[in-house]
This record gives sequence, structure tokens and C-alpha cells, in this order.
Amino acid sequence: MQKKNRFTLKRIAIDAVLMAVFFVLSRLSVTISGVKITFDALAVVIAAMIFGPLDAFIVGFLGEFLAQLMGPYGLTVTTLLWVLPPALRGVYVGLGTIFLKKYMSLDAIMHTKRPYVYYAVCILAAVLTSLGNTGAYYVDSKLFGYYSYALIFGVLGVRILSGILSAILTATVALPILIALRQARLIQTPENTSLNTKEA
Repeated sequence: MQKKNRFTLKRIAIDAVLMAVFFVLSRLSVTISGVKITFDALAVVIAAMIFGPLDAFIVGFLGEFLAQLMGPYGLTVTTLLWVLPPALRGVYVGLGTIFLKKYMSLDAIMHTKRPYVYYAVCILAAVLTSLGNTGAYYVDSKLFGYYSYALIFGVLGVRILSGILSAILTATVALPILIALRQARLIQTPENTSLNTKEA
């Protein structure tokens, strides 16, 4: 049984792989007129569903930090502002797995075939992330002198809509990956262990 409160070598290795996945997906993102289209949140959602908020925060934080570091602007005074929104997305989804476990656990989703709460949490996390990115954009633009209302707030609705659509696609893709990982016994979620114990 994998314990959520203990960092095993396997858990650290999975987190490291997910950070790499985040980094690669982030590098494949496209930014059009202040709207970033990316699926890097896939790694964060998977980490949140497997281990909870702490690992998802770490994956999002370090994954985005590497992306920022290797990006065109490198390390700046606003790097932390850009790193926090994707990291906090992991916290939001991870907290959902704790407080809404009855609806968000992988077993609940697989057996009921009603992942509505899971999708709702992922969408809410995406909206909050979009707002966080907009705040980072605003501060960055003010500090570096490229502020434009149209660039920062004029496309806010489009940015949020894009985030929602990407969250739906990300959440949809994450489920079969999680199921495949568990069936291959690469991960074992706590609810799966308890279910097997009851069936024994």
C-alpha cells in the first residue's frame, strides 16, 4: 500500500517523471495574444489523483520553474508569480481528492461512471489558475513596462474559456492513464487497497 504521508523512492521517481512530462508539455504550449494553450496540467492532475495536494504542488512548482528557467526570459523577479498558479492547481485538485473522496476517487469514477465532481474540480482549478496567471501577467507587465489593458484583461474571458476547455481535455486524458497505471500495478491508490481488503 502506498502511503500518502511517506515519500518512497517509487513515489519520488513518479513525481520526477511527472515533472518531466509537465516540462515537455509546457514547452509544446502555444501563446496567442496573451492566451497560453497548454496541456501541462495533465501531469499535475495525475499527481493529485495518485498522491494528493503535496506531490501535485511539487510537480507543478518544479515543472513550471524548469519551464520558466529554460524559457526565453529565464529567472526574473516575477518567476515565483508565474510558478505559483500551476502549483496551486495541484493543491486545488489534490484537496478535492481528500475532501470529496467519495466522488473523486478513481474507484468511484470507474464504478459509477459519473465523474461530474472530478470534472467540476478540474474546471474550477483551471479557472483559478487562469486568474492567477492573469495576476502574474499584470504584475510582470507593470514591472517591465509592457502593460496593455487589452493584452492583460481584454482577453481574460478567452483565457478562462481556453483554460476550461483544456481542463476538460486534460481531465479526460488523465483518467485512462490513471486506470492503465493502476492495472499495470505501477501505482496503487489507497482506495484500491481498501477495496481489495474488503473483497478478500
